[in-house]
Parts: sequence; structure tokens; C-alpha cells
Amino acid sequence: MISDAQFAQTAIRAFTRQDQQISDLQTRLSSGVNDPRVSADPARAMELSALRDLRSDLSTQTDIGRIAADRLAMTDSVLSEVSDGVRELYRISLQANNDTLTREAHGALRVQAETLRNTLLAAANATDPQGRPLFSGNAPGPAFVNAPDGVRYQGDNSATAIQMGRNTLMQTGLPGGQVFGDGQDSVFALLDDVITGLSDPVLGARDTVRANQQATLQLGIQDDPITFDIAGPEGRTLVQLPLSAGSEAAQIAAINSVSAQTGVQAQAAPDGVGIRLSAAGDMTLSNQTSPMGNLASRPLVTLQQLDSDGTTTSDPVALRPAHLERQELLARSSAKVGHMAEMHAAVGALGSTLDSRLEQIAETRLTVDQAMSRLNDVNVAETITRLQTLLLTQQASQQSFVKIAGQSLFDYLR
Repeated sequence: MISDAQFAQTAIRAFTRQDQQISDLQTRLSSGVNDPRVSADPARAMELSALRDLRSDLSTQTDIGRIAADRLAMTDSVLSEVSDGVRELYRISLQANNDTLTREAHGALRVQAETLRNTLLAAANATDPQGRPLFSGNAPGPAFVNAPDGVRYQGDNSATAIQMGRNTLMQTGLPGGQVFGDGQDSVFALLDDVITGLSDPVLGARDTVRANQQATLQLGIQDDPITFDIAGPEGRTLVQLPLSAGSEAAQIAAINSVSAQTGVQAQAAPDGVGIRLSAAGDMTLSNQTSPMGNLASRPLVTLQQLDSDGTTTSDPVALRPAHLERQELLARSSAKVGHMAEMHAAVGALGSTLDSRLEQIAETRLTVDQAMSRLNDVNVAETITRLQTLLLTQQASQQSFVKIAGQSLFDYLR
């Protein structure tokens, strides 16, 4: 049999458990949060843990994405400045392609081109808010350096990228070699050529040199041969001439080897200086290039008109190397304007793609937050119903305990 003391202790422990359950429910209602203990609901706890891990990963992606967005915004700003600079370069090339300009005007254009070169070099070596170069790829240090032979690219020509998610790689920049070019194709080589074209001795040279019937041809000396177009009464063709010292005989032979195609003949000048050219009409020389790929930075060909008795009638006129021809510089400048517009648009597209990805992450985070809220937040209606049930149960239990505890042996014997 259970004694009155044992019965009372059992009832008190039951009442205590009910009080604790009621207190817990009241606490949840006041805080609005479910019991965080794993033991309270293991399945819910596991789901919450997975959602917290996912949210942490999304937060990390967001932080990385915002840094990348700042980098792309900086790149976009720099390329906007560079695009303006390249348009300025085109304007300089266009104005330089004007034979009526004075030497002072050409000198002013040269100063503008030199200033622009420094400005674009500084832009090409710009860094992002983290201090990393924008255009050197994954290589450390400045993307471009001033070398004796001009501005040289020293990046690794790779496109920077970040990992956003397990299977998502987002590009965060463009290779400097792609944006500014490298070697002779770079915007800096073009600027150097424009500056050279605005400086002596190239400034006074012409894209095409002409003479009638007789002229003296003088050639510079260098190790590599040159080629140029020679035209006369019979037509036009390309001729290659050696320029090494003592090669005058080979030069005359090369010109005479195509005389049937041009109508231009060559012989040693009577005074031993230069080569005498003769034709039954006009002669023109143009398109001076190097078959070895070494582009000359100075004129190597000059032509001087002679009268019928062989005396000079004008000053010698130098021939511009083909890559320094005014029309060529203008065409290259125009191409750079279009190219830089494409690069600017490409960076804009990368920024737009990254913004879309960040929006997707934000939407996913919102969904995760809502799921976590549903798991964390207490169900008010359900909890109130359960609390009311516990209160009624407690009240009934207490009434039963009082009634049973108040009975005596005589109450059972009646």
C-alpha cells in the first residue's frame, strides 16, 4: 500500500513538473522563441543547424561579392577615364594630320600627348580599394612599367575571379594586356608613335615622297633591311633594300631588278653621295617597313628633286616609316577608341552579372531567414492551447489531490 506521505510526495513532484511546463510555455510566449535546447526538439535543432551553416555561407559569399563589386566599380571608373583619354588621343592624331599647322602647334600637340601618356600609365596601374592592381591579373606589383624601349606589360594577363558558391566562378576584372594591349599593339606604343610623329626628324617627313624624272635617293644605315613601294611611269611594286654600310651596289641592283615594272632606273650618283633615280615621268616612294619586324623610329629614306642638268631644285624630303604615317596613326587611334569602348562595356557586363548573383544570394538569404524564423518563433495559438490545457489539468489534479488527501478511514468505511 502507498502511505499518505508517499502519495503526497508523488503528487507534489507531479505538480512541480506541471509548474515547470507551464512556466516554460509562459516564457516562450513572452519571448516569442521556441526552446533552443536540442533535447526539446532534436529534429528541429538539426534543421536549424543546417540553415545556420547555409546562412553563414551566404553571408561569406555576400561579403566576397561586395568586395568584388567595389573592384569592378573601380575598374569601370578607371576605364571611363581611359576611354576619355583615348578619345583625346584620337583628337590629337586628327589635328596632327593637318599640313597647315605650324611647328609651334605641333609642339603643343606633342606636349598634350606626353601628358596623356603619363595619365594613362597611372590609370593602367590603378589599384582597387584593397590595394591590389586592377590590370596585372594575379601577378603582384604594377601592371605596366616604363622601360627603355617603352611601356611594358608585366602582369600575367589572366582575368581575376572569385568563387561564389561551390560551382560559381565570377570574373572580377579584365587582363591588362587585353585592355591596353601589349608590345607594338598597345595604346602606349601608339602614344609613343604619335609623340615621335610630332617630333623631329619625323615631323618634317611625308607619308609619300615624290619627284619628277630625276632625283637623288639617300638611305640611312642600319643592320636590318627595309622595304618600300616604288612607283613610276610603268607601275608600282615593292622593293627590298639592304641598309648595311657599303651596300650601295646591292641597293642599285635591287631597284633596277624591278625597273621593268616601275620604269624607274638607278645608278650611283656622280658625286658619290646617294643613288641617282631617273624615269620618264613621276616617281613616288611610300610604305616604308621592315621585313624583320623592327620598326624604325626615324626616317631612313629621303628623296631630293633634281632638274634636267642634275642640280638640286628643292630640299630633300624624308619618308615616314609606314607605322608613323599620319593616316596610319589616325586609323590606329580610331581603332583604340572602339576597342576601349568594348572593354568598358565588358566590365559593365561583369558588374551586371555580379549584381544579379548578389540579388540571388539576397533572395536565398531571405528564404533561409524565413525558414529559421518559422523554426525559432513560437506558434502562439498552439502554445496558448497547450498552456490552457496544462492549467486545466493542473487545476483538476490539485482539486483531486485536496479531496483525496482530506478523506479519512471512516470515509472509506462508510
